[in-house]
Amino acid sequence: MDIVVRGAAIALTGAVLTLLLKRTNPEFSLMLSMAICAVVLTAALTAYSAIAGTLEAVSLSTGFSAAYIAPIFKCVGIGITAKFGSSLCADAGQTALSSAVEICGAVCAIYVCLPLIKTLLRIIEELA
Repeated sequence: MDIVVRGAAIALTGAVLTLLLKRTNPEFSLMLSMAICAVVLTAALTAYSAIAGTLEAVSLSTGFSAAYIAPIFKCVGIGITAKFGSSLCADAGQTALSSAVEICGAVCAIYVCLPLIKTLLRIIEELA
């Protein structure tokens, strides 16, 4: 909860600063926005170790293979990265690039999940 409040405060402060700077130097406004996004994302990454530890503990206690958890983590990372890149492109006024980044993220997420999908289909086939 503390991370979200800190991230929101930094983002709001940054939004006001970028709006003030946008009038005189729009290119610096975009760079400041990117830097603030990096700070907020870095703050969010502090929670990653706790999440990874919990999932590892669940994996060990249930016997659930880590090979099934890794694609989920990768998909979440791809989704966050694609959304971040897409939003930055949209802020820069490049809507076509924004859409391209979103499509790339979706394709990469599907690619990362292919082994998991194959395993699921194999299990369904064995049950039938």
